Amino acid sequence: MRPILFASALLFSAFTQAEWTLQSPSTLTFLTTKNTHLTEVHHFRKISGKVTDQGMAELNIDLTSIDSGIPIRDERMQEFLFETNSFSSATFSAVIPADAMKKARGGISQTLDLKGKLMLHGSEEEISVPVMIVPAQDKQVVITSLQPVLVHADSFALTAGIQKLRDIAKLERIAEVVPVSFTLTFSPAQ
Repeated sequence: MRPILFASALLFSAFTQAEWTLQSPSTLTFLTTKNTHLTEVHHFRKISGKVTDQGMAELNIDLTSIDSGIPIRDERMQEFLFETNSFSSATFSAVIPADAMKKARGGISQTLDLKGKLMLHGSEEEISVPVMIVPAQDKQVVITSLQPVLVHADSFALTAGIQKLRDIAKLERIAEVVPVSFTLTFSPAQ
């Protein structure tokens, strides 16, 4: 009887301690606009994240993995904008209602306003983004932004870096507000 109780306790403990981990396909993209009419799409090749069963969510973005489609521009963005020697990553942390992931795993789609903190370039700001949480194949759950998060350069001390990039590229202007969107796929930990 004791081994059965012990095994049951371990199983219950493992279930309550389970978490969700970020899997492919997951994307985090942002748009930049230069000289008023030229907008380009960029993304990060390396993002990681998790959501605990209690709803504590964290997304880590490796800023050295920026992919703008032009290698020299990637290097310049790392050096002058993100200053990856000092700030190699950005983090978004939030609390998802504890039952939201369980509902999605059970086949129920839902929308909610996800409130959290973005830590970028040594600064932190509270943000809110409407998201849709939907079930996917193999017990996965997908969280998608329903509208872009607008990241303001001056909120994260990025304005000087943008000006440096503008001067190097001999551009008239580079927008200082950047829309960011994401689609994140989470799998339950085994």
